[in-house]
Amino acid sequence: MADKRPSGKAIVLLLAVFVLGGVLGCLGTYLAGHMRNGHRRQRIFDRLTEQVQLTPAQQKQVEAILADGHQRFEAVYRQSQEQARPQYEAVRNDIRARIRALLTPEQQPKFDAFLKQIDAERKAREQQGPPRPPRPQSGPQPQNH
Repeated sequence: MADKRPSGKAIVLLLAVFVLGGVLGCLGTYLAGHMRNGHRRQRIFDRLTEQVQLTPAQQKQVEAILADGHQRFEAVYRQSQEQARPQYEAVRNDIRARIRALLTPEQQPKFDAFLKQIDAERKAREQQGPPRPPRPQSGPQPQNH
């Protein structure tokens, strides 16, 4: 009678397929998230340029500010969520202040309206799923029991 047990090579091959599938799945998820965030940043920049009517010189400066802010957000994100919340707010506020300093008095109200839209969209995203990291809220926090 023939032995029906799987050979050692077959087991190793099967294990390798599962491990490779897991690694590729994680890599795909990671890359998709970065691509989605890159597209989101570009859409925000395009909307800001259009709604606030940035000049080409302002656009170049805003791009540099946003690139710097992105690097700072990435550094903060690597920390725990509790540590990251106030740092995210600090980076966000700094980016906004630096952009505001570039704007003319006519552009500033448009920028304020733009920020209001962006904040509402971010809040809606945070409510849809687990926040990355959540925005700090003022006032007493509800207790989950």
